[in-house]
Amino acid sequence: MRIPSYAIFDRPRVKARRAFTLLELIVAAALTAVLAGFVITIVSNVAGFWTRTSGRLSAEVQARLVLDQLALDLSAARFQDDGNVWLAANIVNASSNSGLWVNALTVNNVKPNNTTSLVLGSASIKDDRFGLAGVWLRFFTTSRGTNTAATPTTISAPVAVGYQIIRRYTAVTTTNLNTAYLLHRAEVRPAATTGTAPRPGVLESGYKITAAAYTTSTASNNNGSTTGDPRTIQVPGTARLLDSVIAENVIDFGIRAYVRDATATATGGLRAIFPVGSNGALTSATTSTRLLSSVPSSTPASVLASTGAQPFPDVVDVMVRILTDEGARLIAAYEANPPTPAATALLPNVTVQQYWWQIALAHSQVFTRRIVVNAQPL
Repeated sequence: MRIPSYAIFDRPRVKARRAFTLLELIVAAALTAVLAGFVITIVSNVAGFWTRTSGRLSAEVQARLVLDQLALDLSAARFQDDGNVWLAANIVNASSNSGLWVNALTVNNVKPNNTTSLVLGSASIKDDRFGLAGVWLRFFTTSRGTNTAATPTTISAPVAVGYQIIRRYTAVTTTNLNTAYLLHRAEVRPAATTGTAPRPGVLESGYKITAAAYTTSTASNNNGSTTGDPRTIQVPGTARLLDSVIAENVIDFGIRAYVRDATATATGGLRAIFPVGSNGALTSATTSTRLLSSVPSSTPASVLASTGAQPFPDVVDVMVRILTDEGARLIAAYEANPPTPAATALLPNVTVQQYWWQIALAHSQVFTRRIVVNAQPL
């Protein structure tokens, strides 16, 4: 059968595939942008949450280490009723105490050493500020962890410990110029080391924590450059020795000391002895921020007034303020780069010192603990 020619050429034609219109492309691009925005927002929030959380966790881990160590040291503090100073504390609103303090390139931007950093007598110790370098705390406690039968003279022997904040290099490498606020815990060996050049320890330097051996000594075998030297109580190492660092990014460290007093009913039977003014109340006066405990806490107030002696505390409240990782980064950037006149104009009622504290308060955490001191006079 012959197929008509018109049947061959009249088959249905397949329509050509058409492209997207401009309107469709715009709608697709808009939807893609919205979805991308959602994804970016979610990722950014998760990343920010992770940064904040990890920063807080880092601060909490360090705080736990510091407070646990202080609890061990203070609960085992040693004291003898011999007139010597067995515990001392100073609020240090200067950078000269250790001789190791390293300022930023722009001195005006570091933590201020004025009244901005010295706020005492608040309702709670967590709201106090203890000066530029915080409290320099030192006392005698019990040695533990390294005693062996081979060294019977040091078994359970007292050791001297000292706590202080120093702004210094964070690495032993001389090419690394990074600095941070580091909390040191220096511990003096119980006895002199053996060898051709023995170095003094607590037994040789005596039991007065304010003695020259623990402060101003410059003897070659006791200059603080070797771990365990008595002078490390004030000068913990050389410029690059970081053996005594217990925590970093610690911008404040302070204590309140109390003795038991049944007449102090308003404060739960505790009477503040540091830092206090002449009226016995917590104070911000720099002249009243020194504690030298040399007599039992039970010494009558009349005896204290007549002799000028200060009692050994029964209870100590401890406070430590630690920057988060983000806070440490912001403080380091602020200290290294002074604000320009244009930036300063944006904060007409805020000084550079106040702005330092604004950054610190927004990006730090405060940790406190009450510690019972079990020392009894021998």
